[in-house]
Amino acid sequence: MKITKLVPKIIYRVGAFSGLEEILKELFPVGSGYLVYIIDSVHQRTGVRAKLPKKEKDLIIDVDVSEHEPRTSQIDEIRDKILTEKKGEMPIVIVGIGGGSTMDIAKAVSVVLTNKGSVTDYQGWDLVKEKSLPKVGIPTLSGTGAEATRTAVLTSPDKKMGINSEQSMFDAIVMDPELLKTVDRNQEFFSAMDCFIHCVESLGGSFIDDLGRSFASVAKKMTVDFFLKEKNYGELMVASYLGGCSIANSEVGVCHALSYGISLVLGYRHGVANCVVFNQLEEFYGPDVKIFKNIVRKHRIELPKNITKGITEEMLNKMIEMTYKMDRPLTSALGKDWKNILTREKITNLYEKM
Repeated sequence: MKITKLVPKIIYRVGAFSGLEEILKELFPVGSGYLVYIIDSVHQRTGVRAKLPKKEKDLIIDVDVSEHEPRTSQIDEIRDKILTEKKGEMPIVIVGIGGGSTMDIAKAVSVVLTNKGSVTDYQGWDLVKEKSLPKVGIPTLSGTGAEATRTAVLTSPDKKMGINSEQSMFDAIVMDPELLKTVDRNQEFFSAMDCFIHCVESLGGSFIDDLGRSFASVAKKMTVDFFLKEKNYGELMVASYLGGCSIANSEVGVCHALSYGISLVLGYRHGVANCVVFNQLEEFYGPDVKIFKNIVRKHRIELPKNITKGITEEMLNKMIEMTYKMDRPLTSALGKDWKNILTREKITNLYEKM
């Protein structure tokens, strides 16, 4: 029996962000407590930050995720900052505002505030013991599905791996399609393609069931239609959420497993790394790679090239070892015998194409 947990409270409405103060009061009456807003620093320029209903006791923590994935050291630092500034008093609610990286930071901070030690202790499946703090996700970028999943993906010095726990799921999300209009063209593409790719991998894997297949099928179609038919931001936001829901009843696959090595060693952001890898995976996802390349041509997207040129043997080995840590996705994609299919030589050849 598989028990699937989904985000229990969803507010979806054009213009919902303008009513955030009322929404938060309804969801979490704070009394004399305080809120922590964790927000992508890009919103200092978009105007979103200025519209936050901050009260005197509340904290706003700006996070810059433009150059790297969320790091475990960053999570521990934010936890310590909150506890030091508030002299140990816990916040009532954590509110994460931004794309997948920012929302993952918010999820991870909510966990490590109530669980002892470093956040590195909780990278893996169901390692969180204590109940996390309540948290609200507000996506301003759609595609990763972070608003819907129980995973908070973090990079430590030796691995990229998520906190995978029900305690890292949002208690509520606020979805306002108007917020997506602040996103530049390239960022929009790479983030939305993350949704497309993990839907492709979910649908092609053995771990999926009928519930996950329904979520992934609809999300995949909505994402393709967004790029090849009409840019409907409401549908893209829904696609991102449904794509995230599909993961609860499936798994990702070869692309995500290989992309983690690129992010860990070469520092590429998750969406970009996925696209670089997926572009070379005709052998595994042929028809969908053709759709992907058609979208790239239509929107004149420049994918990074020759990113593995000149890497050292040590760097390559670290990338391969990271890929080999992704046992669940690769078992879903290729079966229990996946190591005999995706050999070190095979991985090396794929990376060399990139």
